[in-house]
Amino acid sequence: MADDVVITGLGLTSPIGCNEDHFWDALCQGRSGASPVDGLDTAELPRKIGCQVTEPVRVGGVSGRASRLAAAASRQALASAGLASGEVEPGRLAVIVGTTMGETEFIEDRLSAPQAQWLSAEHVQRIISGRPGSIAENVRADAGARGPAVDLYGACAAGNMAIAAARRGLLDGRCDVALAGGADGFSRLAFIGFMRLRIMAASVCRPFDEQRDGLLVGEGAAMFVLERESRARARGARIRARVLGCGTTCEDYHPTRPEPEGDGLIRATRNALAEAGIQPGDIDYVCAHGTGTPQNDAIEVKVMETCFPDGVSFSSIKALTGHTMGAAAAMEAVCCVLSLEHQRLIPTWHLTKVLQPCSLDAIQGGVRPGRVRCVVNNSAGFGGYNSSVVLAAASRDRP
Repeated sequence: MADDVVITGLGLTSPIGCNEDHFWDALCQGRSGASPVDGLDTAELPRKIGCQVTEPVRVGGVSGRASRLAAAASRQALASAGLASGEVEPGRLAVIVGTTMGETEFIEDRLSAPQAQWLSAEHVQRIISGRPGSIAENVRADAGARGPAVDLYGACAAGNMAIAAARRGLLDGRCDVALAGGADGFSRLAFIGFMRLRIMAASVCRPFDEQRDGLLVGEGAAMFVLERESRARARGARIRARVLGCGTTCEDYHPTRPEPEGDGLIRATRNALAEAGIQPGDIDYVCAHGTGTPQNDAIEVKVMETCFPDGVSFSSIKALTGHTMGAAAAMEAVCCVLSLEHQRLIPTWHLTKVLQPCSLDAIQGGVRPGRVRCVVNNSAGFGGYNSSVVLAAASRDRP
């Protein structure tokens, strides 16, 4: 059998919990991270609710909100994987962080400053410190590594894309261990931008519901330790899940709207299944992108009906976490791993009446126990980015 890429560690900072136990408990209990936005004057804005990380994130020596969120998640992931300092050759540890906005606070925080300060030496240095690539570089430095460090800009599909890139790097032998996932700090630009696109919910995100009225902007980070199975077993590591296949595509239909039939996400899903060497009927669950916007949810149902003609169970956790931008797909991958471990499927909370037409099994009402062997994590983003990852239980038996 081929040397699978496996997940041996995970960590996250999210609006519903800043470790895997709190996160899973919130998912099971339906506790939402939605609250009035902090740090942005919304008095004259029609939307005032977001999903922010409210717990303190203390990571000394790391500059930038997204970097701090990612570094905190990475520390958890390394501890979860049982990787002590110095156990991995520094040059053989790669860091790949998917992101939508990158570090924006260094620019946003200066918008209210006097014009004369805009190009001060201090301001310019702060902008440079938040340049593209800075999140992964900050995580790498915090981990004491010297391997490749890449910020992967793939809009809201970036978290899955980072996992896919890490998997390929491990299979090609370009690294021995990869820290991969996604991160975004809360952004005024994203909040106001989505509001102006008129796709933000007034108060509650209801993915796949007939009454859905949009998404809630969030923030957070989720990071994984990935290794080749042979290395993980040689060091006696606990295998959390297997990354069997990945698919990424890009379409040129529209800057912000998906192709009406979901062509890009269909191809990404099918490519992931093909790379995994499994059939649609082997999939027990799809963790859907499920933003709660009218267009995305309806198109995504079409995608799943096309890719899984015999049916499949699905749900979206964005009802609780909000849309955490570049962290979204990675955070949803954490949900997938925990579902495989606990043999439980999380419902789409706040889902009352499933949008129609829909011939699939929309999980609602509460956590569902059952046999969960293999799952698909799907994500899509502005610019036509689409990504799909197939994850399987730690057992050696493939579906």
